[in-house]
Amino acid sequence: MTGSYLTKNGGKTYNQINIDNGASAFAYDPNDKNTVYMGSVVLNKSTDGGTTWKQIFPLPEEIEISEYTGDHANFNITTSANSLYDDRFGRIGAIRVDPVNKGSIYFSMGPLFFYSSDDGNTWKKENFIQEIQYLYTNSSSAKNHVYIATDNTIIVFDKTAQTFTRKELPKEMLPAFSFSAGTVANGDDMLFYALHHDINQVIDGEFGYSEVWFSEDHGETWKQLQDSVVTNLHSGIKPSYSMISCAEYDAEQVYLVTNRYEEQTDSERPLYWYGALKSNNKGGSWKWVWKGGGGSGQYGVKDGVGVENLNDAWVEAAFGGEYVRLLDVGIYPTDGNIAVVTDWYRVMKTVDGGETWNAIYSNEQADGTFASNGLDVTTAYGVHFDPFNSQHIAISYTDIGYHHSFNGGKSWKRSTDGVPNEWVNTCYWIVFDPEVKDKVWSVWSSLHDFPRGKMTRNPLWKKYGKGGVCVSTDGGRTWKPSNDGIGFDSPTTSIVLDPSSPPDNRVLYASVYNKGVFKSIDGGHSWALKNKGIDGSTAAFELTLSTNGDLFLVISPTPIHKEAKKGRGFYTGAVYKSTDGAETWKELKVTDGLLFPSGIEVDPENPNRVYLASWSDIRLSDLIGGDIARTTGGNENLEMPGGIAMSEDGGETWTQIFDENQYVYDVTVDPYIPGRVYCNTFNKVAYRSDDYGRTWKKLEGYDFHWGHRIIVDQNDREKTFITTYGSSVWHGTPLVKNN
Repeated sequence: MTGSYLTKNGGKTYNQINIDNGASAFAYDPNDKNTVYMGSVVLNKSTDGGTTWKQIFPLPEEIEISEYTGDHANFNITTSANSLYDDRFGRIGAIRVDPVNKGSIYFSMGPLFFYSSDDGNTWKKENFIQEIQYLYTNSSSAKNHVYIATDNTIIVFDKTAQTFTRKELPKEMLPAFSFSAGTVANGDDMLFYALHHDINQVIDGEFGYSEVWFSEDHGETWKQLQDSVVTNLHSGIKPSYSMISCAEYDAEQVYLVTNRYEEQTDSERPLYWYGALKSNNKGGSWKWVWKGGGGSGQYGVKDGVGVENLNDAWVEAAFGGEYVRLLDVGIYPTDGNIAVVTDWYRVMKTVDGGETWNAIYSNEQADGTFASNGLDVTTAYGVHFDPFNSQHIAISYTDIGYHHSFNGGKSWKRSTDGVPNEWVNTCYWIVFDPEVKDKVWSVWSSLHDFPRGKMTRNPLWKKYGKGGVCVSTDGGRTWKPSNDGIGFDSPTTSIVLDPSSPPDNRVLYASVYNKGVFKSIDGGHSWALKNKGIDGSTAAFELTLSTNGDLFLVISPTPIHKEAKKGRGFYTGAVYKSTDGAETWKELKVTDGLLFPSGIEVDPENPNRVYLASWSDIRLSDLIGGDIARTTGGNENLEMPGGIAMSEDGGETWTQIFDENQYVYDVTVDPYIPGRVYCNTFNKVAYRSDDYGRTWKKLEGYDFHWGHRIIVDQNDREKTFITTYGSSVWHGTPLVKNN
């Protein structure tokens, strides 16, 4: 999600490190704990323990072009002809700092191996054709060599002779992946681990039927580990393993991540487990140290059991019993009993070899609520304020639903009771009734990350999408569906309330991403489809109601999927306006070409002043998928104006007022300070204007790559909240940079 998080107290608190595209690899200098390397699109170095960073490859002066492109505004660079950097591969893959030869550093990019002996001032490069997965060297048995692992070869680099020797892996373990190596505790013996999966028996969304392989002679020979647990001998079906990792200086201790471990039962349906196995004797025997599931293995279905040996914060109570994919395991180099695992929702730590795991992502409070410790890797859409209780605020989230606080944001509680389980993944928006205490409406979807194009590439996305509207009469503590007329299969992304409507019969409007616009005139008890005038796509993403009653609608670009099949055709995005309560819609002419609108804001001071945030250029593959783009004529760039367009005549004509190469998610007009406007971008920066958008300055202190909205704090008008795609919610005073 592009953020990196640094803790210096074992996970009690974290500071965030933000670089373009996020980090792909880290390496500590084994002889200096304050020297750290971080790989991303470039190679960065810190000499103060991660507080500040300097780019060391490529050198900044070698960069000729830097740009953000595509559906996620990915950062790319193009370097000068004399640079060793190769933008075909684009990211650092692995980094290793030499423990013996001071100043020697090694890293990979795709199939390229880079090595330096002078602290990165100069580099040499080798191309091994196959992608490099792993690098290893040590200060004892491998002090003269670097081991470079690909999916079918171990390449040994002789540091003294500067030569490379290949060792072919056994054909039975090809392709190999997830290499890990280290030395035994208090010894020099070197151990190598790797995984192999059967490419002919791929499990959808998994790594296929997997095997664990092992070498204790520097990769000369390999054998498959045959312990009955690791092979799942009881069921006779090989598990799906995604990664293996050992402690670097205690390598007999090794952890193995599985996300599909099948158990045969007397019934026809098998059970599926997920979690981690551990060996203390270099893979000779294994035991479960993290085990959950035991159900159908389907996402979001609570038909299993949770993980028993956890001292967790809030996640296990929320998602225990569901299928929850374990993602990674990191092990303390000198003691394999200390390890950290991550899954879809949390980070947990063990200091006793996996006997127990403790939460290091959130802290429980005395009242049963939870406070963040700075490790926030969540996507938030909005911050919402209770008009009757200034201490009650709420956040609408992807993946974790609705959370609210009754102490002004100091601590939080998840609240999804009553929301259908099929909807609960994402709460896109909520609205408090301004005159009825504790009455709240919320909109939900089983499909997250709209309006990103990846969500609609499957021709069956409309069929599989679930969602709708819920209502609460107790301040969001409990919910019940309120979707008569909308249907159960309605991923709903926006809801607005007409404050001029009577409190006992509120007029509400909701945007449903797979159907269009719905209206209710009875407080959400029943809904009617209001799409008259909307042509082509009905991927309704955001509704905005102006103070004079005008409605604006943002439609996202989506594939056409003619006859429910993939193809090159797609709908462009569109903007519509209704002046009669959504009975009819008129498309607004913002541009002559393609458009990817994302958010609309109307100035409450002047409802004719309208701001439109838009996405810049994307690739055709972002919309329809790389597979169909390649097979139907090739990929292409879809040029469209991003940034912000402004209209001062209610949307009839538009003027570009912001850099059209930026990917702007939304615009916010400050309701308390005339002329003040904010915007947030996927370009690693947020902005403020104090002259109605004519000029803009960057906000100080904010640098997250993927930004969503800026929301003025209604309880402290000098401050704002910033919602993000992957870094939860920021809060502070929106000062601007003067340079």
